Amino acid sequence: MTALPTRTPPSFNGQEPELFAVEATRILRAEMARKGFSYKSLAEAMSRQAGEPKESTQALTNKVNRGRFSFAFFLRACRAMGVVRVDLSDLLEAKN
Repeated sequence: MTALPTRTPPSFNGQEPELFAVEATRILRAEMARKGFSYKSLAEAMSRQAGEPKESTQALTNKVNRGRFSFAFFLRACRAMGVVRVDLSDLLEAKN
């Protein structure tokens, strides 16, 4: 019987490779551009969502520029902008 590892390997520490942070930023910015949202207008739209935490313009800008945001945050931002579909085909093609 093989013993299970007791620690999480370093490759699974919850920190995404920088490439994915860059892609996350690119995708969210592209959706903002398609829908005509600035950081300020997106922060305001997200703040109007019932039951969700308010995002200041500066906090939102920092979060997007770092590319370190949760998928839940991405969904909130998309919902606030009225995005119903995100095309990841360019992302998938770049990895192959």
